[in-house]
Amino acid sequence: ISNVGTNIRKPTTEYTADDFSFLISTNFESAYHLCQLSHSLLKASGMGSIVFVSSVAGIVALRTGTLQAASK
Repeated sequence: ISNVGTNIRKPTTEYTADDFSFLISTNFESAYHLCQLSHSLLKASGMGSIVFVSSVAGIVALRTGTLQAASK
């Protein structure tokens, strides 16, 4: 189960390049690498699942946290 995620609460126009890199690395790249590392084990077992826990921000519009909503 991948539940990792963080957020920096600020308006979209105020995010810096460092904010973007931090959130994408934490919220998206970690899940991607989990899949890479798990693939051979799951394939060898013939079964299994990877479950991702997303964010309510993917369903409900919030005033802040657009990068978190996009990356988680």
